[in-house]
Amino acid sequence: MLSAAAHTLLRTLLRDVPGRHHLLTLNTGHTMTTTIERRGRTFDVQRPEVVERLHLALLRGAPAGLVVRTLVDALPRPNGERRSPTRLVRGWRVDRSGLIPLDEAQMFDAHCTDAVSGEPVPPEPGVEYTGAPSVDLSPLLGR
Repeated sequence: MLSAAAHTLLRTLLRDVPGRHHLLTLNTGHTMTTTIERRGRTFDVQRPEVVERLHLALLRGAPAGLVVRTLVDALPRPNGERRSPTRLVRGWRVDRSGLIPLDEAQMFDAHCTDAVSGEPVPPEPGVEYTGAPSVDLSPLLGR
């Protein structure tokens, strides 16, 4: 079960983003993932401890990262056709000021570069790397 603060964090982070989400947190003690599905004003969270740990990292201003993959039904292509399903991938850097959005190029580079060799790797099929929106967490974090 999510604490009220963790629920508020999800509600703020995923505002106006319907669908099924996969959260990946980095450097919050260790890498953790969970699946989240919005159900009206509540969330079905597979592993609540992932969201709780992210909330603690934000409160402490601990360096961390957050990647959200959202499964969407279909996105239009420039020629008007629709492709489906698509996973939108966006991310943020966590620091003392909250969530710092990463842009599309930063997300692409992070996911399409081999961590060991630095060589490019092909993008995942059905994935669109997109810039993250700004998220105001100041009311939640008391800043």
